[in-house]
Amino acid sequence: MVKLIILSALAATASAGVLDARDERIVPMAMHEFKSECGANSTLHINPGATALLQQDNVPGAGIDKFTPFDTILKDGFMEVECVKDYMYYRGDKFGDNKHDYKLGDVSGVSIVHYDAFVAAEDKKEMTQKVCFEFCRTVPNMGFFGIVNGRGCYCTPYYKPMESDSSQCDSVCAGDNTLMCGGKSKSSVFAMHMCDSTKEDVGNRASTAAGLKASMDAKVKLAKGLSADMQGMGAKLQKTFGAVGDSGASGLMQDAKVSAGKLEHKAEDADAVAQKLGSLAADANGLQGFTDPATVTKAERTMEAIDATVAAGEQVTDELDDLVALASPSPTKADAAKQYYPVMYFVDKEFEGMPQTCSGDKVGEPIVGKSADGCASACDANIHSCVGFQYFKQDGKELCFLFSKFNTGFYYTGCGKAAPLDAKCYAKVSKFEGTTLKPNPSGKCAQCFTKLTKADRCY
Repeated sequence: MVKLIILSALAATASAGVLDARDERIVPMAMHEFKSECGANSTLHINPGATALLQQDNVPGAGIDKFTPFDTILKDGFMEVECVKDYMYYRGDKFGDNKHDYKLGDVSGVSIVHYDAFVAAEDKKEMTQKVCFEFCRTVPNMGFFGIVNGRGCYCTPYYKPMESDSSQCDSVCAGDNTLMCGGKSKSSVFAMHMCDSTKEDVGNRASTAAGLKASMDAKVKLAKGLSADMQGMGAKLQKTFGAVGDSGASGLMQDAKVSAGKLEHKAEDADAVAQKLGSLAADANGLQGFTDPATVTKAERTMEAIDATVAAGEQVTDELDDLVALASPSPTKADAAKQYYPVMYFVDKEFEGMPQTCSGDKVGEPIVGKSADGCASACDANIHSCVGFQYFKQDGKELCFLFSKFNTGFYYTGCGKAAPLDAKCYAKVSKFEGTTLKPNPSGKCAQCFTKLTKADRCY
């Protein structure tokens, strides 16, 4: 049965390239309805092993539980929404012919599902919009299906328009030449209407969104705290060492400020996605009256937006986790710093206990909030590259930098016991035992400092 209904059109957000149910315009669209078939067993004949392939990797769909695809009819209607070159068709195929171009593994691990890859040869039909719908309506968490070049049917949890040429969806369906089924490079995209489980499904999606938001909020708070500490120490100590001409230490502080900015910006990106998840969860929880088709339609668009935003949230969270791990690596091994001596031990033991700074070829990013043992543990973790580290501590805040080679340094003989901050450059004993780091004008000492300045003053 076909009837005209008023539905909210789908809109793609420019920043993430995902569907956002809150951008709305009212347009008439034709819904093809098959309500009487909801919950019935599917008559599809699927290739042996294909179902197991999907279940093994827990796809398609974002974060769904194990399921039995192609078994039960889950959708009761479909409508055409757009003609686009779909990123999901070209980059979202985890198992089919385009698996080598698959790009969603680090984002959400979801996959589109191709009709030709899963339907047994004897059960395949000439492609029409309804044939593709009958296939895709049996796969959980698929909100859309697309058809390319008259016959290429696939199911997808969401779609994402790509840049494309001016061609149209002008290929007739192989099984019905009165209808269009995509173009040579573009997909005719259709949204599917869920059966009466909408209220429960939207509640589950809201819980998923709220749970991810809570996790992201905690990580954003941690990242912003680390960034603030790194930025604060970097700015303060840059002035301190710049004032005494210690360009090496001053340069390290500039690096710390840059690293803090990267962490802050990524935390802001994560916070924006977390806030969107919270808003979508609130929208989902606020829906009432699921006997009203307009409510069901809004719920479906909200769920699609949640799925896409969860995928974006998982990606930005992974990126934030990576930056946090660089800024505050773990674990810290007790007494790890005992394997490291002040660099002056390898230069002139008379000045071993003096405050000292060094710069050189850096390993990783600046580390904040870690003790000398924590910095030593991080250096140990980079066993093939790290030979030592510069450590600072002031007013309970700590900052360190890892090196694969020492280049320049200062040692301050005028501080006595009243140094305003703890500054010490450490070298790993196992790397330099029996050698020297003393500058060698001949340049024949590969590990030696190129320049080491004695400062008869304090910073």
